[in-house]
Amino acid sequence: MTWMAGVDEAGRGPCLGPLVVAAFALPQTDLELLVENGVDDSKQLDPDERRRVADWLKSEGAERGWRMQVHISSAQDVDLAMQVSNLTSHEIDIFALLLDAVIGGAGDLGGGVLALDACHTDAHRFGELVASRLDSWPWAGWKIDSRHRHDETNPAVSAASVLAKVERDEQVRTLEAELEVPIGSGYPSDAKTREALSTLVAGDEPWEHLRWGWATIAEAWKASHGSAVPLRPLDGRFRPGQQRLSM
Repeated sequence: MTWMAGVDEAGRGPCLGPLVVAAFALPQTDLELLVENGVDDSKQLDPDERRRVADWLKSEGAERGWRMQVHISSAQDVDLAMQVSNLTSHEIDIFALLLDAVIGGAGDLGGGVLALDACHTDAHRFGELVASRLDSWPWAGWKIDSRHRHDETNPAVSAASVLAKVERDEQVRTLEAELEVPIGSGYPSDAKTREALSTLVAGDEPWEHLRWGWATIAEAWKASHGSAVPLRPLDGRFRPGQQRLSM
């Protein structure tokens, strides 16, 4: 049996909240089921549709043996990763981590395709970098297909994009409820997010769920304090975030 594994992220650009990456794998003979049940690029679905699709993926996947995992990288994780490398390198590590977890070296599967929504200007190079971080790559019978906007054309990547987006939205809404201040989507272009920033940078240090290294946060901090935004303290170890088995 030939498999298809898709990986995508949500939350690369926001100035607050987590970066979420999801991996989703299924036999290629089941791909048509995704299309028939409305699985699409998360950006093409409204929040209710995304939630319905995510719930269906989990319930149907439990019956059919599909594999999926979600990785949550907090704003602090993102800041610390950018101090020691860069955001793309951090995402490459997470993509490889999830593929190792979902496919597991492909020992019990018959081969297939690792379909990546590339987070690098050079999509082919992105695939090579992910491969370099996989455990015991190359895997017999497997190949990597790394493309830009892959969530628009590959149903498995679309499924991963939905799982990642739904998880990130839930994380942001939880933060908003705890804070009791509307924070919007977290993107710098969101008026609610920008309005909240003056409150979120008012303390002795920025709110912990802001990405302190983002230019938007630096500007808000300087406007409030008249000084450069502080750096997250490096504590001597890299924390890759939380990884949760979705099923």
